[in-house]
Amino acid sequence: MRALFAAFGLSVLAISALATSALATSAVAADLPLKAPAPPPVQAVSWTGFYVGGHAGYAWGRSDGDLTFDPGTGPIVVFDPSHRKIDAEGWLAGGQIGFNYQINSLVFGLEADASWTNLKGRGSFNTIPGDVNWTIEHRLDWFGTVHGRAGVAVNNFLLYGTAGVAFGQTKANNVVTNINPCCLVTAVASANENHIGWAAGAGAEWMYSRNWSLKAEYLYADLGSAGNRFIGTTFIGTPHTTDSFPADLTFHTVRLGVNYRF
Repeated sequence: MRALFAAFGLSVLAISALATSALATSAVAADLPLKAPAPPPVQAVSWTGFYVGGHAGYAWGRSDGDLTFDPGTGPIVVFDPSHRKIDAEGWLAGGQIGFNYQINSLVFGLEADASWTNLKGRGSFNTIPGDVNWTIEHRLDWFGTVHGRAGVAVNNFLLYGTAGVAFGQTKANNVVTNINPCCLVTAVASANENHIGWAAGAGAEWMYSRNWSLKAEYLYADLGSAGNRFIGTTFIGTPHTTDSFPADLTFHTVRLGVNYRF
């Protein structure tokens, strides 16, 4: 019996020691700081998708051509020098729509845009022979492009190059006055023309939120040659003439824009 009581006592002591150890462990664990939950995974930036936006900027360019006179029998270059240049500058504003597709860090896209402009220049040329002065104002009313884009994305930044088709509409006004006798207006005319050519450039875009991005872009455009045929001008002693200023149209643009992504 004495042995039985001794065994029972040892069992009670063992159970008590285990309970004390468990309580101590729980107390230490309670004093430890709680582990913060793991942050949610960061969603990767993607440039894939459709977008629309607007832009504004500045343009400068040149009309480079030859003054040509038609006495009614066909255009002839009789002036010396006949080759003249008209520099132009002005603002532009418009909109764009496009689509991008991203493969790893490469981004490919297609964009169409249209801009209204007041890009215009004015030239005043005295001609020899003839003793006349030509005053020509040349203006680009609007232009647009359809161009491809290809670039490299670094997270939410995109650097790209672009090239495609450009088109637009110009208007030219012509006033011809006699130098001798002075200041007699002998011809007034205008010409409207549509053009098609090409454009190329480069840009950078920053996606500052899931749906919005800002971009800066440089573009060079060549709209080919404008005929600038001033049909119906009339000179003293000449019942009907067709004067012209055939000129190559090239210009540069710098545009800032914002895009909304769907």
